[in-house]
Amino acid sequence: MSDERISRRAFAGAIACATTTGLAGCSGGGPSSGTATEGTETTANGTDTATESSGTATEAAATDTEAVTDADETTEPEETESEATETDDAATEANDYRNGADSDASVSFAVPEDGADLTSTSVQWDASAEGVTIEEAGEVSEGAGHYHLVVDADPVTPGKTVPTDDAHVHYGSGQTDGVLELAPGEHTLHLQVGDGEHVAMDLVDTVEVTVADEANLSLETSVDGSVVEWAVTAENYTVRPADEGVASDAGHLHAVVDADPVPVGDVVPADARHVHFNDGSASGSLDLAEQLGDEYEAGEHEIHFQIATGRERATALRASATVETE
Repeated sequence: MSDERISRRAFAGAIACATTTGLAGCSGGGPSSGTATEGTETTANGTDTATESSGTATEAAATDTEAVTDADETTEPEETESEATETDDAATEANDYRNGADSDASVSFAVPEDGADLTSTSVQWDASAEGVTIEEAGEVSEGAGHYHLVVDADPVTPGKTVPTDDAHVHYGSGQTDGVLELAPGEHTLHLQVGDGEHVAMDLVDTVEVTVADEANLSLETSVDGSVVEWAVTAENYTVRPADEGVASDAGHLHAVVDADPVPVGDVVPADARHVHFNDGSASGSLDLAEQLGDEYEAGEHEIHFQIATGRERATALRASATVETE
């Protein structure tokens, strides 16, 4: 009877233990119940550990992804600091190209003045240079170059070749003055130096002018034998001696006899058919027989009285007449 009771108690305890602990590590009796509680905590901790492990794996995967991304981003080699500096220096050097001219070298317009209102479409210009030699185009000489006028366009980037078109006028003969025919209206002129191969230099001066077509010449003539009496009246223009130099809307007269007018900007020749009135005369007598010598013949003669600058460069301003001599 006693053994039977013990056996029943043992069986009941085992059932109770199994029910309480969910069959987690029960070995019977009171101590088994304590072990089961610890086992439950261990199971919970185990779950936490699994979660942490999962988190660690996720973080590791993220780290790997970032590493791959970083690797992708750095697949192309980055420009080193020294290479970047060299590139910047090269760009700066190109933009500062002066062909050996000092940093304080400069060019400037003497004529026309910035903001000038001009009465003639034949726009005279005169320039000066300091620290750079103005010479003919051809060979590249250090510290030297020739002038260009850039009309109503941006200056050419230093180091680039100056184009040849209506907006970029080349003065490759080394001249320091000229005449530019412009339409009436507002214009921006850039005086820019280029080297012997027409590569633009960082030497520029700029003026803005307003051009009008208001200047005019009128001519009166009379003939006595081979002598032509003439008188020119200038409107909105000044006739003055050549030795007074280049000035906007001013110049002196020439008689072009039985020849075409001199192209704008060209130097007026000094020969029998091109008579210079460098003293600033606006009237006088012209004996064609004396002037033309053996080439003279009585009859019709065409004479153009044409204005040129103080440097003898022709403008478009002129008055013409056909006369009959004896």
